[in-house]
Amino acid sequence: MISRVEDRHLFKIPKVELHCHLELAYRPKTLKSWAIEDGDLSAEATDEDFKARYMVLSPMADLPTVLAKFLVTRDRLKTLERIEQLTFEACEDMYLISNVRILELRYAPSFILEVYPELDADKMHEAIMIGCSRAEAKYPMAVGLICLLQRIKPVKENEYWCDFAIDKKGEILAVDLADDEVSYPPDVFNGIFMKAKSSGLGITIHAGEPSVPEALRNILVSIEKLGADRIGHGVQAIKDPKVIELLKTTGIPLELCPTSNVLTQAVPTIEDHPLKKLMNLGVKTTINSDDPGVMGITLMHEYHKAHHILGMSLKELKTCNHWAAEASFICNEKKANVWPK
Repeated sequence: MISRVEDRHLFKIPKVELHCHLELAYRPKTLKSWAIEDGDLSAEATDEDFKARYMVLSPMADLPTVLAKFLVTRDRLKTLERIEQLTFEACEDMYLISNVRILELRYAPSFILEVYPELDADKMHEAIMIGCSRAEAKYPMAVGLICLLQRIKPVKENEYWCDFAIDKKGEILAVDLADDEVSYPPDVFNGIFMKAKSSGLGITIHAGEPSVPEALRNILVSIEKLGADRIGHGVQAIKDPKVIELLKTTGIPLELCPTSNVLTQAVPTIEDHPLKKLMNLGVKTTINSDDPGVMGITLMHEYHKAHHILGMSLKELKTCNHWAAEASFICNEKKANVWPK
């Protein structure tokens, strides 16, 4: 049991969240109400009914199982009003529950527009921006957006979304590459990400997440060929001294997500998570929530686990946040307004 004193110490650490998927960062109460409104759940549905249909709370049997949860969540994001509310509540909960001061939210326009093209990419982005701005006006936090490209989509389609991100540079700070990295390695997206980088956007790539041999190569390719400034997950780096050395010499941080890594079986148990080991080896580690809504967690949960299970000291947790603040794609002036001097 975590004591109130320990809770306060962990909460008081000003935090940075670099790796959070907006579409999956919902407030369960809100999403449940939308599911009932849409007829996907009955009016008598219990919280347990909602969890069974929408949430991933134990290690996944296979990828299709978790993707089904993501898709049914995506299907609730059918109006611009809901998307704005989702965004504001995701920001608000980050601040109120976890004391997050610097927040980056990533979203994939292609993911939602695939089922709701009538929302329009520009209007959807505007709704997200409004939600972010509302949160920034109410709380001492800086919020930035990352445009996520789906590696399961054709290169041509991802070129379009890269141009979309470039056109909105300033509101969109970086581009990301996500989805199944085993079946869709990063190599073919080299040109897209080099174009984004030369246009001044930051680069973060999902790589080194699943526990398969190819994952290590994906980290190397993401850095050497796609120009990654940060690596999303990268948890398998612990298995290869060559990858460790590259991360150390380049100073490229890992966006680690402990609970998510267990639920996807990237690591067997939370006790096996290499967060502290990677830090001790000289890799810049950051702590993130990934999919807080669907996984039923907050960033505070991740800090509890890092502190009480992995044995990280408060000083080490603060160092992770220092690295994350430095690595954030949000401009220094905006960060300085909310980050302790």
